[in-house]
Amino acid sequence: MGKYIEVQITDLMEEHKEELYNAFAARKEQKQANPEPIAKQKSREVQTIQKTLGGSLVSIIPKVRTTDGHLMDWDRDTIVKQLLKETKLCEQFYGTSGINEEEAKGIAKETEKRIKDMNVKFLSGPLVRELVNIILLEHGHTEWRNISTRVGTPVFDAYRIDMGSGFEARDNANLQENAETSHKKKADKMSKEQYLLMIPPKLADSHLNGDIHIHDLEYFGTRAFCQDWDLRYFFYYGLMPDGSGTKASVAGPAKKAEVAILHAVKALGSAQTNFAGGQGFYNFLTFIAPYFEGMSYDQVEQLTQMFVYEMTQMMVARGGQLVFSSVQLSPGVPLLWRDKPVVYKGKVWDGVQAPKRTYGEFEREVRLGFEAMMNVMLKGDYWGKPFNFPKPEISLEPDFMTEDEEFNRTHPELLSYNELYTKAFELAARYGTPYFDNQLPEYRGAGKGISCYQCCAYNFSSSHDKDSEFEDKLYFREGKHFSMGAWQVVSLNCPRAAYKAKKDDDSLFRELKNMMDQCMDL
Repeated sequence: MGKYIEVQITDLMEEHKEELYNAFAARKEQKQANPEPIAKQKSREVQTIQKTLGGSLVSIIPKVRTTDGHLMDWDRDTIVKQLLKETKLCEQFYGTSGINEEEAKGIAKETEKRIKDMNVKFLSGPLVRELVNIILLEHGHTEWRNISTRVGTPVFDAYRIDMGSGFEARDNANLQENAETSHKKKADKMSKEQYLLMIPPKLADSHLNGDIHIHDLEYFGTRAFCQDWDLRYFFYYGLMPDGSGTKASVAGPAKKAEVAILHAVKALGSAQTNFAGGQGFYNFLTFIAPYFEGMSYDQVEQLTQMFVYEMTQMMVARGGQLVFSSVQLSPGVPLLWRDKPVVYKGKVWDGVQAPKRTYGEFEREVRLGFEAMMNVMLKGDYWGKPFNFPKPEISLEPDFMTEDEEFNRTHPELLSYNELYTKAFELAARYGTPYFDNQLPEYRGAGKGISCYQCCAYNFSSSHDKDSEFEDKLYFREGKHFSMGAWQVVSLNCPRAAYKAKKDDDSLFRELKNMMDQCMDL
């Protein structure tokens, strides 16, 4: 009767509403003062089974259509088990305890009561879950709710993604409309929701309100950001695209230049599934130069052209896009590498595994490779368009600010360092393609260590001071080599920090430090 009056109260005259509300309040206070005995409370539990005229027992609550398509009989213990299992993740994500069994049973009973009151004819797993989450929020258990909530997208939003609009339709210029792109966008949307719920709410809020920006959030929990590879590894061990050899064929070390080029291409293409951002090759020309030994310029240019076209025609990266790639280019062999043993054709040419050869012997091939790379990119593709990948990262180093006059005299057919750099400047003027890595300042440590850029603006470096195995890596002892990358990239909103500081430098630096601390927590 009380439920009937409560539902119909909106139809009563205005002057009677207050009287009825007071009556309900008084009744509630009376119940709190004189609680029912436990036995009577149990008898008043929600009844989910009723008897038909024929004497059969049937469930008042309809069967539940689960997310995997099955129809299951209603059982509130399923809610209890699910809550106990899922909220254990709170210990891992937030450092707090999960729900206990008594609380879980209480939530399950409340959910069951609400479903019965709704008198629905159809019940789905997602609907039950949302009711559970509402009750968790009402009880103040935000973190349990964050763990238990679903991530996904409404059918309308998914349809818009399929049509090339909607979620982040213009967020990535490297993506184009195709079936794989729409599939990626749906996955991205779910992943981003998931990771924002998994990290502490304070950090999630900082990202959402723009104080910090977590790059490629959709891959935050599953892969590193970017990587710079050492080609010597592939030239010594060969290529195993899947990392285990169980799914893909395994190739031995390249013996010919064409195979070395293709191994370099496939190494970057295959590894795209393991990284959120770009990948590239450190010291590209120096390490591949031994394969060009004795070749004419035309032959080197043909191989270079093959590499560039291969890198810009593989639509195999995330969402059916081109492989985001880069190559570090220097116009000659850096001083640090001139006396180091060559690694190629499956051997270290150190006088033990094979006759001693050093990278300094391949200055000619490096200069030809640099010239060829610039000419190929200056020409553009068949339509005259610039090549977007691999991004040529031109290394400006002290070693090449002074000409090797003796070498120039004995090789008049080759371009000088100045002429090669001029070609890079011409490419920058025509298409804006190259990036220039200024290693001239003393603090960059050129000649004492190694350094390169990746993902357009991410600097990697290594030296004797930073790496106890630096010398072993230079000589490829026991296969040790350089592997430089970043787990994650997070940007600070410096203009917002300055705005918040209101011309107070101390406040500005406090705000920036707070943002940096949040980045470290991530």
